[in-house]
Amino acid sequence: MSFSFRTRKIDMRRIGNFSDPKLADQFNDYLQTLKIPAKVDHDESSHDIWIRDEKDVATAREAMDEFKQSPGAAKFDVTAEAARLRKEEEAEKKRKLALQQKAQKKLRGTSGAFGGRTARTGNIPVVIGMIIICGIASVSTDFNPQLDLSVILEQINSPPEVRGEQLTAREKLVVALNFASPIDYATTGDAWVSIKKGEIWRLVTPAFLHGSTMHLVFNMMALFTLGSVVERLHGSWFLASLLLVSHIIGMIVQVVLPDWLESPMAVGASGAVFGVFGFIWIRPRFQPSYPVGIPPFNVYLMLGFMFACMTPLIQGIANGAHVGGLLTGMAVAALAPKSI
Repeated sequence: MSFSFRTRKIDMRRIGNFSDPKLADQFNDYLQTLKIPAKVDHDESSHDIWIRDEKDVATAREAMDEFKQSPGAAKFDVTAEAARLRKEEEAEKKRKLALQQKAQKKLRGTSGAFGGRTARTGNIPVVIGMIIICGIASVSTDFNPQLDLSVILEQINSPPEVRGEQLTAREKLVVALNFASPIDYATTGDAWVSIKKGEIWRLVTPAFLHGSTMHLVFNMMALFTLGSVVERLHGSWFLASLLLVSHIIGMIVQVVLPDWLESPMAVGASGAVFGVFGFIWIRPRFQPSYPVGIPPFNVYLMLGFMFACMTPLIQGIANGAHVGGLLTGMAVAALAPKSI
């Protein structure tokens, strides 16, 4: 997955000219007060008016016709107002430039997907910590985050006072880290059975378990690529909160929505990863100066993967976690303070 700094091509349109440079500048001032971006191209014999945005061309032409008929009208005496607006625009440009320079300093050392630089890990402790914890938990459970049916039946038939004593270390981890104890879930059919007992950590720990090496590698690569940027731009506490909230809401969606979202016993960091993706994808829409953008192809790739997982062709995917995490990240992008 690659990322880019967003740029916009500007194609200006010429709408007419003046023979008097003073009139050209006066009309340009008037356009300034109408919030129509324009410029005057002064030449020896002609002074052309250029409009930046196509959507403003028709309005600018109408204004130009009216101006040429009576340039001395009171409504066109806006030199002072135009100067004030230009001063405000210049100050805003300087502010945005300073913010972008600050953001670029934070992004120095980001991975090749963000400009070809070599990744540094010293200032992304949350990302590195998450990768280590997920790796340890997944390897410790042999990439098999469920109990065999025979083990579950054996435990159900065991007396409650000795239940769990004969489990292996891997099986005990599976019981402790899943959203619900597989034994209690098989007995009651209630996905919330362990949470109701006060085992609140289970809202978080399923993110650390993964069902295969590819499952772990895919999630951790995406987390490193996306999460390292957010952590450098917004700080470790912000990323940790984004990951936590995205995963928890994704798990809740996974549990409460209908059966087509697969089992509530879902595992993996996908919900958190989709939360970070949703944040970076949507943030530029609410903060135009945001220094990172995701190319449309990568957006289509992520969304296409998410929707493909909802079809009968792909089974065993935590679709609810994906959707819940994505929507959470998008919401945070819209609501978080514009600090960058």
